[in-house]
Amino acid sequence: MIPRWYWFVSGLAVLWMLFGVLAFIMDPLTDEAALAQMSEAERELFLERPTWLFVIYGIAVFSGLVGAVGLLMRRSWAVTAFVVSLVTVIIQFIYVLFVMDAIGRIGAVAALPFPLVIFVIGAGLLWFSLFARRNGWFHP
Repeated sequence: MIPRWYWFVSGLAVLWMLFGVLAFIMDPLTDEAALAQMSEAERELFLERPTWLFVIYGIAVFSGLVGAVGLLMRRSWAVTAFVVSLVTVIIQFIYVLFVMDAIGRIGAVAALPFPLVIFVIGAGLLWFSLFARRNGWFHP
């Protein structure tokens, strides 16, 4: 029997991933007014991102959403989707934080918290999907 909290966590996962998809959709719609509110270093980081990184970002959020929906559907492929999401999140943040030097340009206090939260939640959802599979909560 699947505990009630499974559905609560799965529902929260879908909401979290929908926020990620919304942020992805809004990203290219960033206008001059929004750019003007950023610091010079933040604006440079935003504008210097290569196109392939935006593709990685999309893969991360959409595979995460697929994983979250997989949780609701109780499908074992949710695990694979969360692995893809977490790997692409890691690629994205390593590139931004270290290759683009976001930490050096805007400081660790500004650059690290949100990526760390995203990583921890992504790792948590992967762990949760593995836990659900181990407990037989997914359909065969």
